[in-house]
Parts: sequence; C-alpha cells; structure tokens
Amino acid sequence: MKNKLKSILSIIVILGLQSCSPKLQPYSGEVNFLYKEAQGTIALKSTGYGKNQTEAVSDAQINAFKVLLFKGLPGTELNVPLIENENDAKSKHSDYFKKFFEQGNYKTFMMSSTESSNLIKMKGTKKITVDVKINYNSLRKDLEQNQLIRKFGY
Repeated sequence: MKNKLKSILSIIVILGLQSCSPKLQPYSGEVNFLYKEAQGTIALKSTGYGKNQTEAVSDAQINAFKVLLFKGLPGTELNVPLIENENDAKSKHSDYFKKFFEQGNYKTFMMSSTESSNLIKMKGTKKITVDVKINYNSLRKDLEQNQLIRKFGY
C-alpha cells in the first residue's frame, strides 16, 4: 500500500512540475538550405502544417524563420543560430516576438515565398513545402537594433 501511495505521489509531483514549465510552441525542423543568392540573401525550403493551405504556408514561413533564429542551419555558414537562448530571448523580448511571429513582421524580411509542392492531405491536417527567400542582413540588423543580439565584432 505504501509503494502504491509513493508511486501515485511521484506521478502527481512529476505532472505538477511539467505543468509549471514554460510551454514553447513546437515548430518543425523540416527546413533545408537551398542557396545563397546575393550578399545577405538566403533561400530555404520549409515544410508547414495547417488546417488549410493558407495556414500551412504561413506555418512553413514561420518555421523557416524560427530555425534560422533559434537552431541554425548545419552544413552552411549559418550553422550557428542568430539567437543563442530561445527561452531567455522570448521571455525578455516577448513584445518583439509577438509582433514578429503573431502579427506578421517576419514578412518584412521575406523577399519571396513560393509553394514548391502541392497541398498534401494528412490525417487531421494538411502539409505543404514552401521555398522562402530571406533578407538575412536586414533581419540581423533588426535584431541588433532591438538589442536581441550584439553587433558583429563587439
């Protein structure tokens, strides 16, 4: 009986601790580097999911930016993320990220977005792949001006 009680209490404590942890909205790591065209311009292939085509395209675009900002792109000169600690940055600069992702400010750094696959119906959702061209230099400069990252070399 004591072991059963200890097990139940352990489960309650674990569940309680998990509910206290900050919830990050998950994003897909399905982002690949395509090419670097001009100085400060990069193209990425990103996959997004949503209830409809518009939502899936938007998710793909946001995924591209989140991977660039918080994960980096292995095998490229952008292999290091622009922002090192995602949790700290999102808590300290919550207004910036709310405007950037939820209000669509990321689109100011997007030079083009082209659907590179048809919308695929999956169980409970839809999937699409989008090629996104990003003005990397402008994005970096904006992050510096808003004090999310330090200026290069300082």
